[in-house]
Amino acid sequence: YMTGFSFTADSSAEFSRSSQITGSAYATTDHDPTPSILTTAVSDMETAYKNASQRTNTQGYNIGGGNIGGLTLEPGVYTFGTDININSDITFNGGAYNIFILQTTGTLMQAASTNVILSGGALANN
Repeated sequence: YMTGFSFTADSSAEFSRSSQITGSAYATTDHDPTPSILTTAVSDMETAYKNASQRTNTQGYNIGGGNIGGLTLEPGVYTFGTDININSDITFNGGAYNIFILQTTGTLMQAASTNVILSGGALANN
């Protein structure tokens, strides 16, 4: 559940909007086809998580002591035994087919007003 937000259902009742978020919010209680779309999204997320968790490290352990704000990361698997903190802008530099994976036993935290910058053709779905 998302709490602390004031949602208003769209006239289709397939999603809701809020002045507190950009875009739309979806819930399993929305009208069809939203519940089945969410089920597929969760399944895809679980598949991606399992795949990523089984990948071996290629870029070193605990880079920056977990403080990776200000860094430019190249494609690969980064492993942390600490929390990962993004306290300033971070750049992922790679091509359209490169993959970036951050594995941690802790928490990933990104400070407000920081940016994730994609360069060199890197795509958000990577």
